[in-house]
Amino acid sequence: MYEKLLNISYYIGFIPFYWLFNAIQHRKRRKDYHYLQALAINFLLFCSFIIFFICFSIQTFILYFYRNLALTMPIELSFYILGCLLFICLIIWLEGIVSAIIGRAPRISLFSSFTRTRFSTVLTAFHHFFVILIIIVAIHSSSIAQTEVEEAEIFLLYDDMGYIPRWVFTLGFYCDSIIAINRWGDNSVAIVPLNNNTIDYALENGRFIFVASHGLEGYIILQHNIFYGPENVESNNISASLQYVYLSGCDTGLKREEWENALSPAYVKTFDRLSTTFEHFYWLVIKGPKVINSLI
Repeated sequence: MYEKLLNISYYIGFIPFYWLFNAIQHRKRRKDYHYLQALAINFLLFCSFIIFFICFSIQTFILYFYRNLALTMPIELSFYILGCLLFICLIIWLEGIVSAIIGRAPRISLFSSFTRTRFSTVLTAFHHFFVILIIIVAIHSSSIAQTEVEEAEIFLLYDDMGYIPRWVFTLGFYCDSIIAINRWGDNSVAIVPLNNNTIDYALENGRFIFVASHGLEGYIILQHNIFYGPENVESNNISASLQYVYLSGCDTGLKREEWENALSPAYVKTFDRLSTTFEHFYWLVIKGPKVINSLI
């Protein structure tokens, strides 16, 4: 029974604890089938995300330089590829954990020669550390940002397209949230879905607004594919403290003057082309904290 539980533990993320236990006991690690198979699955996950990153980079390059070609491609193409790769990893993981449960151990493990190298061990350690770090930061970023707009002054309004979890947006806005909370207090940041009510409230009460959504012909697209343009803004209700509005949607710059007039005197950042996730993430991490820290 102990052996079976040990084999199962490899597949559910307990390999680092196995290493720690052996180090404390001064025991040499046994590299049996399930141990090696778990290392191989970690390697496959690593390869999957490398392939995703390459595909995402290529698609970003096409978006930036080849508009007509980009418009013929599904915008989530890179994520479809990642989904297929993760599904393959899931099948292999299920095969491994079921084998561990029933006590079966085929003679040849996946990538058996590779998984005996030091690199596979280092890669697995890095993978576990990275996952734990992401979980910790995601939990903290979600806890410090309000889920309601009341009392907030710094807003990230997002379109989750029906499947992106909120923690992805709180994670991307983490650096900005920390700066804002240090300036204006615990309830100063709201990260909420983008709809008519939240954008109107943000415009009436905010200092800074980041709108994470798609755009089309100068309009931003709210959840449920509702178009929102400068003509929908009630200029008389714009907050006197509003200083910066970031519209991430593609082609929002086609109505740049209208947006600037509607949101005056706030600075409005728009894009008169297809915009990319990379540049928005770069802005949030590198430039965003400086902008928020400079607000009055």
